[in-house]
Amino acid sequence: MGPGRPRKPTAQKKLEGTARKDRANTNEIMPSTIEHPPSAPKYLSAAAKKEWKMACTELIKMGILANTDLALLSAYCNEMGSYIEACDVIRKEGMIMTFERGDGGTYSQQHPAVGIKNAALSNALKIANQFGFTPAARARIEAPEKGEDPLMAAMKKLQQLNG
Repeated sequence: MGPGRPRKPTAQKKLEGTARKDRANTNEIMPSTIEHPPSAPKYLSAAAKKEWKMACTELIKMGILANTDLALLSAYCNEMGSYIEACDVIRKEGMIMTFERGDGGTYSQQHPAVGIKNAALSNALKIANQFGFTPAARARIEAPEKGEDPLMAAMKKLQQLNG
């Protein structure tokens, strides 16, 4: 038998008028949002640090960057930094590498940076969707009004859809 229905957040129960003290989750996780961009992690490249600054600034403006998001955001920035660096290598060295064989002939193969670029972009896009960084992802996310608690805004929207 499965674990049952997923639990509802306390904010949703309050909106629905079904909140009861005896059923309240006293240890409910409520991440705090960030109001100022934190310093970029030291392990990020220069390109990744630029992405960090831009992403933090935008997410803070929307009021949706929480402390718990920083590790995932650094992974996104790291992937974008790798993508940019691989693009720079390809621009300088080309997409194809040509080698001489021992018999005097030559052969060509794709530059390894092309694979790195493609993998980094794929990884970054997967993470970008979590933050609403793509047009399609933004179409699915309804941001809270300025100063409004993001959780309460989401619960209000849910109540409108259900009610």
